[in-house]
Amino acid sequence: MPLILAAMTPQIYAAAVTVVAVYFIVLGAIYLIRAGGESAADKYAAKAKVYKVRSYYFWALLAGLIAGLFLTLQHLPYEKFQSKSGEIVTVVGMQWAWKMGLGASDAKPKDFTGSNQLTLPADKDITFEVTSEDVNHNFAIYNDRGILLAQTQAMPGYKNLLQYRFREKGDYPILCIEYCGAPHTIMTGKIHVE
Repeated sequence: MPLILAAMTPQIYAAAVTVVAVYFIVLGAIYLIRAGGESAADKYAAKAKVYKVRSYYFWALLAGLIAGLFLTLQHLPYEKFQSKSGEIVTVVGMQWAWKMGLGASDAKPKDFTGSNQLTLPADKDITFEVTSEDVNHNFAIYNDRGILLAQTQAMPGYKNLLQYRFREKGDYPILCIEYCGAPHTIMTGKIHVE
């Protein structure tokens, strides 16, 4: 027997397994067809038993769901569970640059003045208010090893909030990770954390 298995190619082995599987499927279908000949009374009794069990499962599932929601929803990031932001940074994406500045800004994205480099404090909660002047971009913060730390969409007409705390001092590259045209690769920035 081991000699036969060793001589089989993967295709022959797959074909043999398929033939055996089809054989068992056909036997199962024949059994189901023969078992379907039960009387109407037997079918009704079985159906009533299944509905009764299903009813118990439904109520148990509903009770578990309500208990789970009650226990977990209270810990969602509602304002009372969030830390207060130490700094607000306005970020505006445009083809093909980032404009960043300290503080919240009410200026229109095209009128906002900022730089593609910014200095922020370490170990302080920062809220980035991210929008776009023209098309969709993706504001992505990386560490010096090239690991993505946080990201959010920059979309025209919307301000997306991104909270992040820089635990270590250093330089953090900013990249756009949503293709926005041929010079997409030059859309970079840098956050200096001191």
